[in-house]
Amino acid sequence: MNRENNIILEKILNLRDYVQNLEDIKEEIINHFKNLKDLDDSTRKIWTSNVKEFFYSTVSAWEVLTTITEGKPNLKKIDDSKSFLYAARNRLSQIISQLKIFQSRKSSLLIEKVGVSFKECWDAFWSNFNDLLPKEEFVKPIERIIKISDLEYNLPCSVCSKTAVKFKIGYGRLDEKESLVFRGITLETSLRIELVNILFKILEEDDLLGAHNFMKKYHSPEGVDAYCPECDKIYCWEHYNAWEEYDDGFYDCTYGECPKGHKRMIDD
Repeated sequence: MNRENNIILEKILNLRDYVQNLEDIKEEIINHFKNLKDLDDSTRKIWTSNVKEFFYSTVSAWEVLTTITEGKPNLKKIDDSKSFLYAARNRLSQIISQLKIFQSRKSSLLIEKVGVSFKECWDAFWSNFNDLLPKEEFVKPIERIIKISDLEYNLPCSVCSKTAVKFKIGYGRLDEKESLVFRGITLETSLRIELVNILFKILEEDDLLGAHNFMKKYHSPEGVDAYCPECDKIYCWEHYNAWEEYDDGFYDCTYGECPKGHKRMIDD
């Protein structure tokens, strides 16, 4: 193993210091919830579970990276680690909204403390991701819309080329009959099969804005969740920098901010 790989592996192992710091704060938040007299037992259990899930997601993100041997890039494991880290960030957003309900000095201190600690942890993880990812000198041009078959079209991320959106004729999770299935970066839904010809004609014309307007008309005002109207481009969850927001502990919406700084609500 060369010196560079040794340095990368050492950095991965050093992430445990950030994780340990979060564990200490996790216990502080749990104890704070335990001491809240106005909190009923069932809510206390749910909130405590959220805190534990936040921490264990962060731990899982670290543990996946520790299985990468010799500092060699393993895209599957890096993606898995990122997924756990995103899950931790979303759960933290929920925890902070819960802490805000009880407007006390202790809650405010915990919000600031866990926010700073997780930001440091997040930055350290991304430093490792950047070290582990292969350096590409040439990026192959990405098709905006890819026809997989007469039954399916994929919309790849304009940055990394990973599939961000799928439109296909098939069965959604709750469908009893064939539908037009949409799977984006925030949700999966089914539309009437009769709409297929309208949408597929739009996709054949390489019209991302048309597909976005189609979803706005037939599904929700947010349209295609992975689409940035100002860029006229598609982004995956990572490159749209998507994050969930919560209100009083309940899911409120998801926002996305593209690499050029265009921000919009992508799920409500």
